[in-house]
Amino acid sequence: MANERWTATAAVPPPRRPGRRWALGIGIAVLVLLVGVGVLLVRPGSVVPANTFVAGVPVGGLNDQQVRAALDGPVRDKVEQPVSLVVGTQTFTARPGAIGVRLDVDATRRDLGATRLRLPGGGRHDVAPSLTVDDATVSAALTKLLAPVNQPARNASVTLAAPRTVLDGKGDLAYQASDRGVTLDKGEPGRGVDVSDAARLLSEAVLAGKTEMSVPVRTLAPGDDTPKLAGVDQLIGTFTTYHPCCAPRVTNIHRIAELVDGTVVPAGATFSLNDTAGERTRAAGFVPAPAIVDGELEDQFGGGVSQFSTTLFNAAWFAGLDIQKHQPHSLYISRYPPGREATLDWRSIDNVIHNDTSAPFVIRARTTDTSVTVGIYGHTGDREVASVTGARQPRDNGGFRITVKRTITQDGTVTGTNTLNWTYRGLD
Repeated sequence: MANERWTATAAVPPPRRPGRRWALGIGIAVLVLLVGVGVLLVRPGSVVPANTFVAGVPVGGLNDQQVRAALDGPVRDKVEQPVSLVVGTQTFTARPGAIGVRLDVDATRRDLGATRLRLPGGGRHDVAPSLTVDDATVSAALTKLLAPVNQPARNASVTLAAPRTVLDGKGDLAYQASDRGVTLDKGEPGRGVDVSDAARLLSEAVLAGKTEMSVPVRTLAPGDDTPKLAGVDQLIGTFTTYHPCCAPRVTNIHRIAELVDGTVVPAGATFSLNDTAGERTRAAGFVPAPAIVDGELEDQFGGGVSQFSTTLFNAAWFAGLDIQKHQPHSLYISRYPPGREATLDWRSIDNVIHNDTSAPFVIRARTTDTSVTVGIYGHTGDREVASVTGARQPRDNGGFRITVKRTITQDGTVTGTNTLNWTYRGLD
């Protein structure tokens, strides 16, 4: 057999392209690089951004636990450090944390923010601390701390003395207004610190990290303890009448004087003795005593109050005031000035005085066992009042007619005259 050769043909793969290998290698390298960069730039947990400070204390890069420890430690110590309060020439030390101005850790932590990136540090970043302020506690503490600075103002006041006997008598008399019995106290300014301002300034100082601050001292203007008496500076009229001691009518005189004493009548207003004293009853403190009723004496509650009415009438007469209503007794009573007297009866006979001056007038009364004095305080300037009583003109039953003339002089000029005419039907 002839020699035969068999030739086998094998399949050969095509040659690989070198570009694919390079691309794969580059991809792997980039991936490794990115992972490395991520490891370098991204933290496993959040931290405060770098270069962050609170109250000068560095807190950048701290995790939540660490930053809270820093806030509750060195940051709180710095924020709540003692502050010197300079008040005038005095200095006081306030400890903010102890008096209600405290670091708010939670709010400050929120303001700090957080990041997981490891970025290159930029410029310094200061975060202002947040505070909690207990207004009531701060106010009470500063009030106590600054008490030595505060000096209350002394208020202005008008004091009117119970009147003493200056004018009495049944004949011709004159009276000129004076400052007798009047004490005017203009008051005195005080000084003090506005606690609300001090609390605000303290909070601002704490936020700014200051250890000293100035607190302004204010002048405190005096108030007025007697505002209703503004303008009252004179005893403008007064009068005294007398009576025997210890009779029931004296109880009534004293009681009505007590009820009227201190009455203030504003400028332009009108005073009614009946309205002010009220009905004379046992419940009101009055007792039965003789009174003239229809020309006859009989006991009634409040008997004797006409003596107070007469005394008040004369005080107003010599003050030059406008006496709008009054009525003398029907029978003349020898203890009273003839014509210059005024009876009183509940709701039928009144004693009404109009304040025609520019200031209030004040009625003061003083009683003793044998006298009653009424003083009227107000302001009439350089006023003088003269009263002249004419001769008695006899009438039947021992009665008589009488005329009394009042002349009012203001600053040397006669400004008014008044004439009283009355006829008594007899004698008491």
